[in-house]
Amino acid sequence: MNSDGPLPLRVMVVDGDPALLSLLQESDELDVVNEPVDANEPTEALEAAERLRPDVVILGPEFAAHTAPLSRRARVFVVCSEPTAASAALRDGATGHLTPGRFTAGELLQVFRDAGRDDLDLSAREAEVMDLISSGRSNGEIARELFLSEKTVKNHVNRIYAKLRVGSRAAAITLWQARRQPL
Repeated sequence: MNSDGPLPLRVMVVDGDPALLSLLQESDELDVVNEPVDANEPTEALEAAERLRPDVVILGPEFAAHTAPLSRRARVFVVCSEPTAASAALRDGATGHLTPGRFTAGELLQVFRDAGRDDLDLSAREAEVMDLISSGRSNGEIARELFLSEKTVKNHVNRIYAKLRVGSRAAAITLWQARRQPL
């Protein structure tokens, strides 16, 4: 990385998964800052985050209970494959969840950087549609609520995906919810 590029994102991994640590350390745009943390001691992760001041904290499923306090210090992503645990982490303030083994270091970097953007460049109507999407509404429900045709809603959704550079509703929701949390 040259000195004119963006500063590396400071990432704290509270997981202990060597494969994840190795993956993150592949990127010169990520600075992995870590300390061992005991899952049975909730204050350890928070104290480490206060000391290390990461931009992003990645939690393994056994640490998901630490989401709420950590989300006030950094963007929190929970690595888990269980949808119920992912939903609980998002409710507790996680920026998003990551499915184990389904991402590269480059993809993680893009997600982390996009989650830190304040302005997602959506029009007022697209923002309104995105609010409804993030509340769990289907395209049909959005169309009825906004007095639009379902095709118009689909067009808005496609433009939202293009602007956010995502390919799924879940990714769009993650970025949309992340913009509301301090970095």
